[in-house]
Amino acid sequence: MTTNAPYILGVDIGTGSAKSVAVTPAGHITAAHRQTYPTQHPQPGYSEQDPEQIIAAIIITIRKTVEEMNAAPAAISLSCAMHSLMAVDGNGTPLTPLMTWADNRSEAFAAALKNSPAGKQIYAATGTPVHPMSPLCKVQWLREHEPEVFKKAACFIGIKELFLFRCFHEFIIDHSLASATGMFDIRQLDWHAAALDVAGITDDRLPIPVETTRLLIGMDEAMAEAMGVPPDTLIMAGSSDGCLAQLGSGAVEPGHAALTIGTSGAIRMMTRQPAEDPQSRLFSYALTPEHYVCGGAINNGGGALQWFSKAFLPWSDYNNFLKTAFTAPPGAEGLLCLPYLLGERAPVWDSEARGAYIGIGQQHTSAHFQRALIEGICFGLYSVAEALESVVTPVKEVTVSGGFTASPLWIQLLADIFQKPMLLHQEEDASALGAAMLAWHALGKTDAWRFNPVGTARVFEPENTHRSLYMRNYKAYSLLYHQLKDVMEVLKGA
Repeated sequence: MTTNAPYILGVDIGTGSAKSVAVTPAGHITAAHRQTYPTQHPQPGYSEQDPEQIIAAIIITIRKTVEEMNAAPAAISLSCAMHSLMAVDGNGTPLTPLMTWADNRSEAFAAALKNSPAGKQIYAATGTPVHPMSPLCKVQWLREHEPEVFKKAACFIGIKELFLFRCFHEFIIDHSLASATGMFDIRQLDWHAAALDVAGITDDRLPIPVETTRLLIGMDEAMAEAMGVPPDTLIMAGSSDGCLAQLGSGAVEPGHAALTIGTSGAIRMMTRQPAEDPQSRLFSYALTPEHYVCGGAINNGGGALQWFSKAFLPWSDYNNFLKTAFTAPPGAEGLLCLPYLLGERAPVWDSEARGAYIGIGQQHTSAHFQRALIEGICFGLYSVAEALESVVTPVKEVTVSGGFTASPLWIQLLADIFQKPMLLHQEEDASALGAAMLAWHALGKTDAWRFNPVGTARVFEPENTHRSLYMRNYKAYSLLYHQLKDVMEVLKGA
């Protein structure tokens, strides 16, 4: 083992790919590799992945990056998407596919629990809104619909926990991913008894929680060989992708939010303690005992644009979609879009919600519909930011990341709606970068809480020319979900 190697490998296990980046103590990325894998949707509401495909992708992306660096890393640090779940036996063999955050099959359990006294108490203790994304609800579904699998399961885990089991033959989970299960007390940093009662399990059927900076050594030799690293290479337990993206974006000070739009979207802020939201709009996830990340995720980001293009503009690509959308005037001449194609998470947490266009007139062209969709996505994130400001602290500036940042016009639109500066760094791999910086911190080589991404940020200052127009439309947008909820209920199952 050597902790004097020139780089740490930050590995982000995402929904669609695993990415490894080699990072110096100063935060420079010197090599990177990405390996993709598919998601299956065998039934409506199902979102599954093959865990063995993902494990293979993690191994490949680590090996490829190590080969490019031609040296072993000082450590490997892990970031991972939240809310995935599978059942495994005592040997770590999957008994089910991996259910991703987008899997809604447990919506009936979430709906029954959400507004009950037990559901409200569980949210207050765990910081995770009651929703089908939650592993708590997924375990309930398995208990009811796969009773033989449920009985046979030795442990209920996510994909990072399976990778760590293959490396160290022990079921462990970092505090951050545990805090996204809906079964973990974010103040006591241990499994929450009332949530386990609802799930119908005991804590011996869940991984052992460990701090995010836990350094593990003694890797399985076959796994080490497959990854091309020495068996005594340190692996840090790491954290969730959202928490580490906050760190990798340098958004750690009060009032500095991080916003991302990829397939979905999110806006978050770092806090010193869990946020308490009486309206249950926001999540609070642990990073360290002194650092929490509070915010909300939306289901419908770039994926909504992909849907529109596939359904109505099959000849168009992403760049043409954006180019056309921004030929329509700000406010889309009164056309509004509620982009709840996949239900919605924050701030409404309703997996059965559906989308709508309102205010259609003869003057509206395809460009208006495209712009209204983009503005609707922005309004959704703005509604989460409003909740953040009411519970945590006013937002002063926002660091942006994700695929949408290829469009300066979209970033400027956000600045104009939020009336806050938007900061764009060139680095796209904030979660993997954050994982590496947290490991350098654990090794005493840098102060991760003072980290600023390398290079000067491009700043998009807000313009107020269309401020009143956007706020008028946002006022109407904020009424849509509640006004249409009864209509959605009538149409359910159509």
